Amino acid sequence: MYKATALLIMVLFMVTSVVAQRRPQNKTQVVRMVDKINSDPSLRKVTLNNQAWQKGIKGGRLTGFYKDSLLVKVVRRVRDSGGIEVVTFYFSGNELIYVHERYDMFYYDEKKKAQRTDSLERNFDGSYYFSGKKMMDATTLGHNRFEDDSISAEEVWPREAAVCKRLLARGKE
Repeated sequence: MYKATALLIMVLFMVTSVVAQRRPQNKTQVVRMVDKINSDPSLRKVTLNNQAWQKGIKGGRLTGFYKDSLLVKVVRRVRDSGGIEVVTFYFSGNELIYVHERYDMFYYDEKKKAQRTDSLERNFDGSYYFSGKKMMDATTLGHNRFEDDSISAEEVWPREAAVCKRLLARGKE
């Protein structure tokens, strides 16, 4: 009985160690993992246009990048009346490790008193670093929805990433 318990504890420790090794421990590791995903030419791309995943959006695209059958990157691009939002989710071992959010507003021409959809200016840029379902750091420039303390990036991004993953899984069928 003692040997079986000791063996079980050793196996659990080894499994936990293997899983923990895949998780990034700091921002530098996340950046390395993201760079590796971005430079991988073998990724298979699956794209859904807005009709397939988002009703009522003027222009949108949801693109998943797969390494073999595992989703490693999702790019959600949505065009609304004010500009273009691009959110990129990165995964390692099926866990969210990084989110990059960017919002570019259409330029407002003061002389013509009209919005120009041919010209954009950066309104927001944010980077969110995750490890094991916990956000370990965030860097933002500009104003965004997370300035309101009732909304947590640590809770919102994993939920939104999960929605994107489900939509892509249905779209692949």
